[in-house]
Amino acid sequence: MKKMLKKADIVLIALLICASLLPLFVFGKPTAAVYAEIRQDGKVLETIELTGHTGSREIPVTCKHDSRECHNLIRIENEKIAIIEADCPDRICVHTGAISQPGEVIACLPHKLIIEIKEH
Repeated sequence: MKKMLKKADIVLIALLICASLLPLFVFGKPTAAVYAEIRQDGKVLETIELTGHTGSREIPVTCKHDSRECHNLIRIENEKIAIIEADCPDRICVHTGAISQPGEVIACLPHKLIIEIKEH
C-alpha cells in the first residue's frame, strides 16, 4: 500500500500554514484607541482621547481635604498623561511619571484622584 501523504506534501502543508500566519506577525494586532479617564472621589471629571492627541494641555484639579484646598496639575502631552504638580505630602502621583498604555494608573490617594488609561 502506498502512503497517503509524502514528505513533500507535509512540507507544503507546513509552508502554507506559516504563510497564512505571516500577516499576523507582519501587521500585528490592530491597536484600539486609548483614552484617559480622570476620576476624583469616584466621579468622572473628564475623559481625554489620547490616541492621535498632539500638543500639550494642562488641567488643574482642586478639592477640599481636611478643610483646606488641595490641588493637582495634570498635563496631557501628545499621547501621554501625567500629574506634574501636587501639594500632597508624598507626591507619589508626580513621581509616577507619564502613562499611555491601557491598564496603567496614576493615583493621588490623599486627594482621591485617579487617572486610568482605558481602551475603546
